[in-house]
Amino acid sequence: MRLYVLFFITIISFSTLISPVNAQSIFSGMVFSQKEEGLKIVDVQSGCPGFDAGLIKGDIVLEIEGKKIDSLSDYVKISRKIKDKKVEASLVIVRKGVEYDVVVMVYSIPINKNWKEKVVKPVKLSRRLTKTPYIYWVGKGYRTLKKNVSNKPVDVRIENHNKALQYLLNALHYRPESIDTALQIASAYRTLGSLYIEKKLVKESVINYRKSIKYFDGCYRKTDKEDYLHKVLTNLQEIEIELSKIKSDKTEPALETKRKSLSIPQ
Repeated sequence: MRLYVLFFITIISFSTLISPVNAQSIFSGMVFSQKEEGLKIVDVQSGCPGFDAGLIKGDIVLEIEGKKIDSLSDYVKISRKIKDKKVEASLVIVRKGVEYDVVVMVYSIPINKNWKEKVVKPVKLSRRLTKTPYIYWVGKGYRTLKKNVSNKPVDVRIENHNKALQYLLNALHYRPESIDTALQIASAYRTLGSLYIEKKLVKESVINYRKSIKYFDGCYRKTDKEDYLHKVLTNLQEIEIELSKIKSDKTEPALETKRKSLSIPQ
């Protein structure tokens, strides 16, 4: 069974594309002012993404994502461009006359470590919540998936599945070892893939199938239970059939240029 599942994972994975991910604001919790030499950080709230990346008050931001920042309007343009599209951003800053490369990120480290996907970490819940964060989010995800939207327009079904998926990913952040949650996420990505086919959006369809395969692959590697492996195999077989109906563009991925990173002294 395991060898058979591995065969399907290998074959299907090579036929799909690597996908981008969505994100919340990377620059929340930071205040900037315009200076002649660049954008000066005048405040960094404790616990915000910039604080976690090592940024401090007085740092001068020269570049964001390779774009030179000369004014607040430049910052506004680039921050709007990457908002809801990235979970990390590269910055070039100056501190005491020395330039540093910094990466500000908002993705869930437990999910990235266990499942190799960069998704936004969940917001903090109210302290008055009686349930654990995992129970809260996984319950919300399952309830959203059970909503009867089968007779609704495809856009409504896509929106509902994306909401459910985000709730389940929030749950996985708190319990990254959960195979059941990961399988549900894999199935949700697969359903989104088929919904985007229905909407004739090939690129979005392939992106979601690719993510589905990644999670099924992860589940395969983390368990020996026959019922889990059977579920993985069944889904991969069905995904292979669905992917065979897609004629996607064979676009070469852009080459990435590497820049030397320096650790920032505090």
